[in-house]
Amino acid sequence: MTSSPSAPTIIRTLDASITTFSRPFSRFSVFPVGIRMSAVRLGNGDLFLLSPTPLDAPTTEKLEQLGGVKYLVCPNVVHHLYVGEYKKRWPEAKIIGVPGLREKRNDLEFDGIMGEKGSVDKLFGFENEIEHRHFAGSGNQDTLYLHRPTNTLLTADLLFNMPPTDQYPPGHSFNVVLRAIYSTLKPNSGMHRFFSRYLNTSNVAEMRKDVKYIAENWRFERIVPCHGGIIEEGGEQAFREAFAWYL
Repeated sequence: MTSSPSAPTIIRTLDASITTFSRPFSRFSVFPVGIRMSAVRLGNGDLFLLSPTPLDAPTTEKLEQLGGVKYLVCPNVVHHLYVGEYKKRWPEAKIIGVPGLREKRNDLEFDGIMGEKGSVDKLFGFENEIEHRHFAGSGNQDTLYLHRPTNTLLTADLLFNMPPTDQYPPGHSFNVVLRAIYSTLKPNSGMHRFFSRYLNTSNVAEMRKDVKYIAENWRFERIVPCHGGIIEEGGEQAFREAFAWYL
């Protein structure tokens, strides 16, 4: 996975509560998928950061304007690369991860592990506004987050929406091969359903249980993925299409 250190961070305000920080990012150094951090400003002014991106000067300045960084959330076992930079800058912030990250990042002290046995009832202080659901059956141990005040679903690798146009500078173009591939990597595509069923699942029964829980209990309009374009409307339908095999 590669993020260009010279690439600009694209900062976008979605509403009074959510600001996104996007950058170019490539899988295996050849496949551009973009990367995005979501900063959620809670009612008390604390900031909840999902999937921290490289901490450059524009990012630091914007976060300081928004409020105090309280939560550094690694939503799966691969979205953790830059969290150490944030912990150094905001040492009082709590780091929250998923099963497997303590072993993978023994240089960090985690304040909580979503989905860890015995941690179901642990409260961090954001639960009145942000609900979470750990997908123990997903390949990357993903956790979904729902910001209830804005009906926004935040996700890392469970759902993507290519192309990653707004994660690259204006005027950036993708070649014809990439555009063809991207056309198959949307929530309503057969390829996304194939990915959800066969490439990002370690336990089918667990996945079905969690997918059904989201479909039946969470209400959301917007989806903010780490990779690809933001879905502003019809989020629940997009989720159902992406995980149709489980419903």
